[in-house]
Amino acid sequence: MRSLLVIALFVAAYAAVPCAAQVQVKIDHPIRHIAGLVQKPNGDPAPNIDVEVFGGRSLIANAKTDSHGKFSTDGVEPGEYEVWFTYKPHPVFKDVIYKLTINSKGSKEPIVVKLQPLQE
Repeated sequence: MRSLLVIALFVAAYAAVPCAAQVQVKIDHPIRHIAGLVQKPNGDPAPNIDVEVFGGRSLIANAKTDSHGKFSTDGVEPGEYEVWFTYKPHPVFKDVIYKLTINSKGSKEPIVVKLQPLQE
């Protein structure tokens, strides 16, 4: 019985080894992020705004603004993108779409987005 337990532990430990291996990937070009602040029409922070970054028809990154209206997306490589700012639970603001070009140096300035009411 004891030898059966030892064999079972050995097989379990051996089977776990390939799952623990990691492969490192070298990236030859810089990866950037898009960050900024979303505000209501009166200048107050706009929390819970969905931020979606599209490259063509593909969703590249997404985030949600925090309680201070701030957002940040990682993993955005240099290129041309559309960034959509939407409030999905109940549309009270107009959707805002920014067209951005991210170069290899990255963006130094955060984006400041001012939402407009759906009905004025």
